[in-house]
Amino acid sequence: MSSSQQTKAAHMDKDIPDWASIENDRAAKEVSDMLEAADAAYLESADAIEQVRDIFSGKITNWKDVGGEDQSIILVSREEGSGTRAAFEEMVMGEGVLIAASSILQPSNGSIRTTVSTTPNSIGYLSFGYLDNTVKSISINGVAPTEPNAVNGTYPIVRPLNMLTNGEPTGTVKAFLDFILSEAGQKIVVDDGYISVK
Repeated sequence: MSSSQQTKAAHMDKDIPDWASIENDRAAKEVSDMLEAADAAYLESADAIEQVRDIFSGKITNWKDVGGEDQSIILVSREEGSGTRAAFEEMVMGEGVLIAASSILQPSNGSIRTTVSTTPNSIGYLSFGYLDNTVKSISINGVAPTEPNAVNGTYPIVRPLNMLTNGEPTGTVKAFLDFILSEAGQKIVVDDGYISVK
């Protein structure tokens, strides 16, 4: 593995404690998509991350305030402890801004997709791999959540998915990580809707 693949781990710009000798292997990239029901016409593009933050914090509560119809916004969010939620809170909500308590909480990306696709006036977020034609993704600053935009850094809500080991991987663990980073392993990553690191 290259030195860039085995850098000392950091997750979401937070350093891993010194007590652990953890190695980081970046396995894929994940885009967190803002979405609403496929037949909705509420928010084609958020003007900025701040607009999304204002919606999810409950500061903006009606679609008319962002150019949509006069309808209350129904928020759909992952439950606390979810990695998707943690990434969304860090990249979108920011320090000290909470997701509104009125949000409908769901235990999985699939549940988010189902809830948003069947609940009028709703908005949620999920992993890129869960997008389908039942929901509509939302651009941020006019930038669509696509693989090229994630790779070139123009879409702002992207996080790495990492594999961590306690020290230099050996044996079966090394073989597994080598497979994940191989052409065949990265094909699985892409087939599951995520973005290859190669």
